[in-house]
Amino acid sequence: MLDLAILGLLAEHDLHGYELRKRLGELLGLRLAISFGSLYPALNRLEKAGLVKAVTSLPASRRPAAPMSGSLVGELAAFRADRARRQPATGGGRGTRGKKVYGITDAGRQRLVEMLSDPDVSDDRDFPVRVAFCHNLSPAERLDLFRRRRAELVRRAEQHRASPAAEGRVNTYLRSLLERDTAAIEADLAWLDGLISAESATTTEGTESATTTESTESAASGRQTISTTSSTPVDTRTSDPSGRTDPEDPA
Repeated sequence: MLDLAILGLLAEHDLHGYELRKRLGELLGLRLAISFGSLYPALNRLEKAGLVKAVTSLPASRRPAAPMSGSLVGELAAFRADRARRQPATGGGRGTRGKKVYGITDAGRQRLVEMLSDPDVSDDRDFPVRVAFCHNLSPAERLDLFRRRRAELVRRAEQHRASPAAEGRVNTYLRSLLERDTAAIEADLAWLDGLISAESATTTEGTESATTTESTESAASGRQTISTTSSTPVDTRTSDPSGRTDPEDPA
């Protein structure tokens, strides 16, 4: 899941590690708690695999040098302040060192699409991440993703209905947990139905628009052909055997 989230975010923007960790935590509804201890090993692994790359190094921000004031006391204070800024920060800080910025490679984009379109949709933590970045798929691939997940949830709902809890053979608290799971599945099914309906409508509109455009272009081409044919002058003059062309004899 972490690799998928990293590739999805880098497909949108080049990011350094700190900003990448922040974006991972901001993924709505995912509640990802990613530490630098897990993020940087994942970035190194993806970089070695050729899926991400270091695109640049952002230098640490530096203030412009203070102008010469002509005052010995003022210039001495400015010198001391500039020297303090140049010293590395204590407590594990990075000081004036730059930040490594990561970007996705072409191989990384291909791998992202492969991970998003993986037929296995049973992972409950992985699927929301796939939805978050499914705009990288084609409309048909998105529909297939949503429908496969829906089929998976329908299968689970059928299993719940066949469980002992449905026949009242469990204690009250276990039954309440199973009822909660059933309610969550029903909510997810309603959510997926909405996604499928919206995606199907968008796909249908796109197909109809393309068909209408083709029909309009075809009709315009036909009118142009007719216009060209009707505007071609017809030579009504006759030629004698000697090859001379005489004007048409008026009636």
